[in-house]
Amino acid sequence: MKLKKSVLGIVGLISVIGLSFGLYSTENPTETLSNYQNSYECHPAVIHAPRSVEEVQQVVLAALNEGQKVMTGNRKFASQIDAACVGDGQVQITLENMNNIVAFDASSMTVTVQGGMRFNDLNDFLRSQELSVNMVTELGIFTIGGMLGSGTHGSTLTKKSNMLADYITQMKIVDGLGEVRTLTGEALNAARVNLGVLGVVVEATIQLEPGFKVSADVQGYRSDDGLEDIILDIARDNYSANIAWFPGIGRYATTLYNEVPLETLGNAYNAQADVSDIQEYFFGLLFDALHEVPGSGLQCLATKIRYGARDTSYFRDFDSGGVVASPVGESDRMQYFECKATDACVWDNLPIALQEIAIPLTQLPNWIRDVREVLASHEKTCFPLNGIYFRFGKASSSYLGMNAGRDTAYLGIEYTLRQEGNAVPKNYFVNLEIEQMSIRKYGGRPHWGKNSVAIFENIPEKFEKWDDFLAFKNQMDPHNVFTNPFWERAKGDDGLDNYRTPGCNARGECYCEIDEHCEAGTSCQIGAWYTQANICK
Repeated sequence: MKLKKSVLGIVGLISVIGLSFGLYSTENPTETLSNYQNSYECHPAVIHAPRSVEEVQQVVLAALNEGQKVMTGNRKFASQIDAACVGDGQVQITLENMNNIVAFDASSMTVTVQGGMRFNDLNDFLRSQELSVNMVTELGIFTIGGMLGSGTHGSTLTKKSNMLADYITQMKIVDGLGEVRTLTGEALNAARVNLGVLGVVVEATIQLEPGFKVSADVQGYRSDDGLEDIILDIARDNYSANIAWFPGIGRYATTLYNEVPLETLGNAYNAQADVSDIQEYFFGLLFDALHEVPGSGLQCLATKIRYGARDTSYFRDFDSGGVVASPVGESDRMQYFECKATDACVWDNLPIALQEIAIPLTQLPNWIRDVREVLASHEKTCFPLNGIYFRFGKASSSYLGMNAGRDTAYLGIEYTLRQEGNAVPKNYFVNLEIEQMSIRKYGGRPHWGKNSVAIFENIPEKFEKWDDFLAFKNQMDPHNVFTNPFWERAKGDDGLDNYRTPGCNARGECYCEIDEHCEAGTSCQIGAWYTQANICK
């Protein structure tokens, strides 16, 4: 799953290069899928690109009869890990040829689309109908099926949900027996976030709302004192709030959206991904330098530069191309940005990593206080991309959404890697202490498409309806046709202890237990403040 925002605006889908790939391989693959940064490859026996529901059924039935496994994912998949990859030598499906609108009902404000349709293409159509989707993700190029598989989300506490999956009113799936099932009611809740293990989502019906515009307000604050005391008010008092906290330099920046009538003047768009090739080149040099120069001085200097790109408007006028200080524009163009092409975003070429975890909303102030304690216990550490990035969402009726059953704060931490993508991030041990504190002390749930292998520990304990999801999967897929290595790890059948091998911490496959798990020159130690964490330092 792909992240979002350049070093002038990176927020979301960034690969853990060198930290989570190479879990399986074949000597002579006949087909290859790779993620957007070419840092992770999958080697199925065949990749099918069906053009109809009937063809999907044929593929599934053939795999069932031959005892093979099936998974759906794009050839250039938008994920850091192998969540959408079938195992080696198995059957991969891509819905690249099933990317159309199936039905549209203006009176009921619903649209039915095929699973391979991209979100930005859907928004282009809805804009022409003066309709919109209640979902505020930032990157608009994901496929609808992929968004439902991983629970792609944005940030809002004023709408029903921040997750597209919660606006689905009906879903059509080809199940593990090759049959077409139409899901509604409680079955739909089970399938809203499905990880691709229930079957192939071939169609989804989405509830829409009247079109609207939004105004955006971008502000920077040169002191983060008391942020924990006001952050929930910021989130609740605006239609959508994205907050980038830079604790290493004591600052934060906010991007706040609020609805305005459709007739309001303004034609702005979100330009955070508008980065030139030469800018990308220099960012790459900077990333290398951050790792080569001792200490955190250069890392913190880069953080100040990055903060300076977030404390003023990064929105441009759609007609003139000029920066707009007080931007107003169509809701989709303001909230969902695009890149030069589907596979030509700045993060496609730069080695960046991101971990994202969801915790109960009301615990966020305490979490911020604890992070301050962690950082104070280590040498100075800065976060030079989006700092620590906060987004927000209401509780979901989905079984496996990150916000299932609880109002949620989403915590994203991005960090740089060397250009070759195989080096441990700068001050990685600090990130790992915060990460383990988040998932253990705060019951954090990792994003299904981001993160590394180790963070998915004890997943069944984190979802109240986990057993209900497994029971529903057994109904949908009694012969376990839809499975992959990621799913086997998540549910514990392939235990994470199996990945505790020399150097596994540097690869993101384990939290260390012994020095052998660490990279050369470091040892396995307890966390400096959160002593239930193990870090290589």
